[in-house]
Amino acid sequence: MTTALLSPPRVGFTPSPQCATPAIRNRRRAARAAIGSGLVVFVLATLGLSIALETTHPEWREPEFGHRLALLRKQARPVVLVIGTSRTQNAIAPDTMSFPNEAGSPRVMNFGQSAATPLKELLTLHRVLDEGVKPAAVVVELFPPALAVNGTDEAELRDRALRLSANDIEHLAPLCERPSELWHRWLLARAVPWHAHRQVLMNHWGTRWQPANERIDFQWTSLDANGFQATSEVSAERRELLTAVARREWADGFIGFHPGASSVRAVRELVAVCRARAIPVAFFVPPISPGFRAAFSPGVLATAESYLQSLCDELGVPVFPTTLDVTEDEFMDGHHMLKHGAERYSRWLADTHIKPWLAQSRRNGP
Repeated sequence: MTTALLSPPRVGFTPSPQCATPAIRNRRRAARAAIGSGLVVFVLATLGLSIALETTHPEWREPEFGHRLALLRKQARPVVLVIGTSRTQNAIAPDTMSFPNEAGSPRVMNFGQSAATPLKELLTLHRVLDEGVKPAAVVVELFPPALAVNGTDEAELRDRALRLSANDIEHLAPLCERPSELWHRWLLARAVPWHAHRQVLMNHWGTRWQPANERIDFQWTSLDANGFQATSEVSAERRELLTAVARREWADGFIGFHPGASSVRAVRELVAVCRARAIPVAFFVPPISPGFRAAFSPGVLATAESYLQSLCDELGVPVFPTTLDVTEDEFMDGHHMLKHGAERYSRWLADTHIKPWLAQSRRNGP
């Protein structure tokens, strides 16, 4: 027994808590405290970012909307809100519309966002209203072939659920067959916001660390004070490449048109929301180049345009067609305008349609 007591301890031997020295007990307490503190910091950081995404920093989840919202908040004049797709981003140049820079005069704000369907346009309107902003008028892009977008609303937004807020889903729920699907994906993203939003966060906080193909900061650094995103020029080779890409993307739309129930439902809801709040609303058809127009099979574009006109007639909403002659060199790819084309088109749109419509709306009400 004496020999056993005098033997050296076995390798890996851990004294029991009763045998531990004060130094060992202190190290254990410090380790537990460090782990606990780290867990608290992680939970607080996760909770803090999730709250910021929902409230103070929408640009961290939806940059194109959030940064335009920041510009909108600075406006003191009545706002004419132009909602649309990337075609709107590149085509509506408010500074060239010649509205007087004085109190009471309208200020046009460009709220175009890439890949926006009619459902996304409806959501944009809801988001602006949720911020307590009531536009003096709303003008919405409707590219007739885009009315063919169809499917369940939750399927359309499934991959974008992390960009939605809780308010967004509440607005969308009545239009969804299974709103629980959106809630589920939204909750998953909010549970790990640092991972889910890492690309957008890195583009805000560490752009220089981002590979060129992952940089998206142009979505907000290239905006002017009205939300217009100008592209000054492209080479002939670049235009040819971009046009080929655009034609591949629209290959199905070129050969036929069938109105999508979900798109039409979103358009109707958008009009209803505006009317419920006494906001004048109108639609505009964005310009496309002669070559892009010619790519549609015979009768397809005319059918889509005729359907849009009949829908607007039914809703009692004016639609502003593009009767302005445009040229290929005013576009980068056949349906996204370059700066000089956008400035010419915006002047024409304001003088021909928007200003007379606003004057009429003031006389008659929405």
